[in-house]
Amino acid sequence: MPEQAELERSYRRLLLAYPRFYRHERGLEILTTLLDAAKPGQVRATLGETTHLILSGLRLRLVPPGLAGKIAAGVAALWTAVVLSGVGAYAAWGSPAAEQPALDNPETITRSDSLVGRPPGRVSFGETDPLHMAYTYKAWGQFQTLAAEDLPGVRPVPGGHTRIYPKVDAAHGVLTEAHRRLADDGWQTGAFAQPDDCACGMFWASRDGLLLRLSEDRESDGRSAVVIAVHRVEPGGVLSAAIAGFVLGLVVSWPVMTWLTHRFTRTPREDRMLVLLFGIPALYACAANTVDNVLSMVPDPDTDSMLLAADLMYPLANQIANPLAASVIVVGLIACAGIVVFTPWHRHRPQGDSVPSDAAAVEG
Repeated sequence: MPEQAELERSYRRLLLAYPRFYRHERGLEILTTLLDAAKPGQVRATLGETTHLILSGLRLRLVPPGLAGKIAAGVAALWTAVVLSGVGAYAAWGSPAAEQPALDNPETITRSDSLVGRPPGRVSFGETDPLHMAYTYKAWGQFQTLAAEDLPGVRPVPGGHTRIYPKVDAAHGVLTEAHRRLADDGWQTGAFAQPDDCACGMFWASRDGLLLRLSEDRESDGRSAVVIAVHRVEPGGVLSAAIAGFVLGLVVSWPVMTWLTHRFTRTPREDRMLVLLFGIPALYACAANTVDNVLSMVPDPDTDSMLLAADLMYPLANQIANPLAASVIVVGLIACAGIVVFTPWHRHRPQGDSVPSDAAAVEG
C-alpha cells in the first residue's frame, strides 16, 4: 500500500536519531510496533511520535549508561576540552593578528639606558617559544606580585628582556624621574607600587605594544639596582579562542565517549575485562592531568599573581613537555574503542533483530 510505504519511510528517517548499534538491535522491533499502532490512512509520524523518537534517540547518543559510564565520559571529555582550550589559546597567540614588536630593538634599548643614565651591568633574555614560556615562567618566580602592581590597562607577556643597572645612587629618585619622562613622552604609566615582598618601589609603563617594568632592587651591600624589564603586551583574542577550544572539545568528545560506554555495556564479559585493563589507566591519567592543568593555570592564592593569557596555553604545553600522560590516554582510549568494535560482539549479537536491508540506504 502506498500509505504504508510512505509511513514506513517516515519512521525510518526518525529512527536515524538513534545510534547505529541501537538500530541494529531494536530497530526492527520499534518499526514494527510503530506500524502496528498507526491509524488507518496515516502517511507520516505524528508530532508526538516524532518528538518521542528524536528525544529518545538523542538521549541514547548523549547520555551515558549508568553512573560509572557518566563519570568515565565526563572525565575523558573534560580532559579533551581542557587540552583543546590550550590548542585554541596557542592558535590565537600565533595568529598573524597577534604579531608583536621586538623586545631588543635599538630604540627600546637606548630609551632604557637613557632613563638610568648609563649602560646596564647585566642583560638577560626570556624564553621566546610561547609554549615553553607558558610551561616554565611560573617556575622562574615571575609576576608573583602582579595583582598588587598598578598595570596601565594591559597585561604583560612573561619572559621579556631585562636590563639590570647595579649600584645606582638615589635609585628611587632615578625611578621618579623616569616615571615623569615616560609620561611626558606619551607612555601610559601606572602609579608607583610597593609589593609586600619588596621594600622597593616599582611602576609600569605601556606604549606601542610594549610594557616597561621599572623597579628598585636592594643589593646585599645595601645599595640599590635599577631593573628595567621589557615585555610585550598580551595579544588579544586568546581567552575567546581558549573558550572556543574548550566548547569544541566537549561537543566532539562527549558523544564519542557516550557511544563508547554504550558499546561497553554490550560487550561480552571477557572483553570488558580487557577494556578495563586499558580504560582505567587512561581515565586515571585524564583525571590527574586535568587537575594538574587546572591547578597550574589558577593563580597561587599565597601570592599576588593573576591569570594571564599565557596561562591558557599551559594545557597544551604540558602535553608537549610531559607526553607520558597524553600517550597513556590516547593509546588507552584507542584500544578500548578497538576492543568494543572488533570483538565477538559482532558474532554474538542476535541476527534476527537487525533492521531490514532496505534500510541501509536510509541509514547512510
